[in-house]
Amino acid sequence: MRLGVVDVGNSRTKRALFDGTRLRPVRGCVDLWVGARVGKGPLPRGCLLLGRDFPPLVRNSALRPETVGADRLAQASGAWARAGGACVIVSMGTAITIDVVGARGEFKGGLIAPGLRLMSRALHDHTALLPAVEPARRRSALGRHTRGAIEAGISFAAEGLIRAAVAQHRGRVFGTGGDAPLFRDLFDELVPGLGLEGIARSYLCWRSS
Repeated sequence: MRLGVVDVGNSRTKRALFDGTRLRPVRGCVDLWVGARVGKGPLPRGCLLLGRDFPPLVRNSALRPETVGADRLAQASGAWARAGGACVIVSMGTAITIDVVGARGEFKGGLIAPGLRLMSRALHDHTALLPAVEPARRRSALGRHTRGAIEAGISFAAEGLIRAAVAQHRGRVFGTGGDAPLFRDLFDELVPGLGLEGIARSYLCWRSS
């Protein structure tokens, strides 16, 4: 079966084929689409959704499980499938989310913070003179001009957040999302399609049960 996977996020939609082992580009016909959706983008016809039509691979142990986004559960499921034990998932997209899965596959919760571009946009939109900047990783906290100072502030805010949060938990640390490659040295493993993997593996586990 040619299994298509779609992840409709806040800023963009990602699609891939899952061959049972890894993700591949979508080419040709797809027999079935499975996906997760938090944004408003369209879904393929007949797409089965994580959380509505089949459960995630992880067990949602949040205090209010109905409020946890399908994207977070998808990424947690992908990480759990790879780690087979406790893990931490750092997703760096529109928002930065850092989520924790316990040794028995229970999704415990996490934190949500502004992503790099949201930080940049907030400074630009809510001040008189600060320019919008493209996020970058900075090794020095000393910005020698205004743009450099903003870049350093955003970079160190994100890095400090990740280091502080990860230090409180045990397990393999996975990075994913569009800005994660900038901070790859903070992760044990960088997996660009972690959410797509989690959707596919959750569906296949449910189908075989």
